[in-house]
Amino acid sequence: MFRRIGLLFVLLCAGMAAALAQTAETPVMGSTGTAAATEEKQQTQILVIGDALAGGLGAGLSRMADAETYVVTNRFNEESGLARPEVYDWADRLPKILESNSFDVIVVMLGTNDRQQIRDGNLRYAFGAPEWTQAYEARLDRLLNELAASGASIYWVGLPPMGDPEYDEAMTSISALQKARAEAKDVRFIDMRPFFLSEDGRYTDMGKDDNGAIVKLRGRDGVSFFKTGNNRMGGIVLDAIAKAEPAAVPEEDTSAGIAAEAAIVRAPLPQRAVPEFGQALLQGEPLTMRPRDISTTALLVLGRGSSMSPAEASAALASITEPGSAAAALFSDGVIVKPPAGRLDDFSVPPRPAAE
Repeated sequence: MFRRIGLLFVLLCAGMAAALAQTAETPVMGSTGTAAATEEKQQTQILVIGDALAGGLGAGLSRMADAETYVVTNRFNEESGLARPEVYDWADRLPKILESNSFDVIVVMLGTNDRQQIRDGNLRYAFGAPEWTQAYEARLDRLLNELAASGASIYWVGLPPMGDPEYDEAMTSISALQKARAEAKDVRFIDMRPFFLSEDGRYTDMGKDDNGAIVKLRGRDGVSFFKTGNNRMGGIVLDAIAKAEPAAVPEEDTSAGIAAEAAIVRAPLPQRAVPEFGQALLQGEPLTMRPRDISTTALLVLGRGSSMSPAEASAALASITEPGSAAAALFSDGVIVKPPAGRLDDFSVPPRPAAE
């Protein structure tokens, strides 16, 4: 009798275990199961191209963008422009950049180096002359056509006001040409000028940072931007991109006819474990290092001399280094590439000559 009671107890426990397993791991018959894995969120791929100001804009955009929503790639040449394609030709380089990369959005900022003559074979056109304007518009159209062929959403960013009145006048005329040709090609144009003027419409190096505080945004040269200014430019561009993108509508709510504007979540640049540089002092001044892959103006537009912490500076430098270069290995991975033998920074001990 006790044996039968024990057998019944074992069978009862087994039945309860099966029922619990069904409840916890499998849907009950007639109900709808919930998938264990959710679909991965699609990130918006953004490419920023242009001159030194574009380098700062790209760095600011990277800091202001939500890393889960946007991936920002920054490609710039500080000496580039449209007046001298023999120095760097963006219309020629862009297809090569896009060969192995796909971008949803391309942001362009160019022109600070274009107040100069244009060469056309043996001819030379002075800045502002009718022939110069015609040649510049032709080069604008060439780049705009390459941008259109990419299939990405294009945002052309106008030039901000400049401290020097004569230079500012030249940049204003260049920006006006860019705006006219961009709009003729149905490209979105972001006028950056009003955001960096005082209330009476004059140049100012002060303005609101991303927290709303009035701070210094620009360098003494009247051209470059500190980190705070780059963040402001990045936020302006990010707002334009977010407003143009349709907001996601939940799958179960198919009746929604109008999507709300996508919310912008600004996340700080992630801190990586990389070496800190510029800690030594020489006659009271920071002794910083500059690999050949990073130019002086690049450091300036990224905020050198501002309130950047060493970790933030390292992360910003890592974002603008040429992939595969010694600078990329240094600032991204903390790996110092061994210098060629005999160079000034080669501190290796030469082999001892063999005893005779």
